[in-house]
Amino acid sequence: MSTSLVSLASLVSAFNPVVPQIRVAAIIARDDQVLLVEHRKRGQRYWVLPGGRVQGSETLEAGLRRELREELSLKARVGPLVIVCETLAPDRHVVNLIFQAEIGEGSEPRLDEHDPVLAGWQWVAVNRLPRMDFRPPIADPLRSVIREGFAGPVRTLGDTWRPEKT
Repeated sequence: MSTSLVSLASLVSAFNPVVPQIRVAAIIARDDQVLLVEHRKRGQRYWVLPGGRVQGSETLEAGLRRELREELSLKARVGPLVIVCETLAPDRHVVNLIFQAEIGEGSEPRLDEHDPVLAGWQWVAVNRLPRMDFRPPIADPLRSVIREGFAGPVRTLGDTWRPEKT
């Protein structure tokens, strides 16, 4: 590669600091409900599947188990990968890997009170998801994988980013 192309690539990289992040999340379903976590970020409140960013040298499964333990004090059995989607926003690029997970019968989440992003948690009827500010906006595929008992193929949804509501 020529010196000018290498310099151009370095220049573009310097002005585009968005580096893809990997976020793992869990679909924890009970009856016809799914466990959601309310986030408070950038002056907004919205709902997400529990989970978070994978750290340096941990596996996807270990990262998800750690996030569930830190966020909600839950021990979970991580099942299959069921949904892959991206959030390619102007200021961030997140690859979402969403797994089915199970917690013990009678286990109740306990929110990490020290995390300022976490505003609450709730068991939500899956038919309510389309009417909520649920991110990424994957209510229909999520309902489908739950209805199929997580037995279907992995759904690859591509970029699901939508401009935030103001």
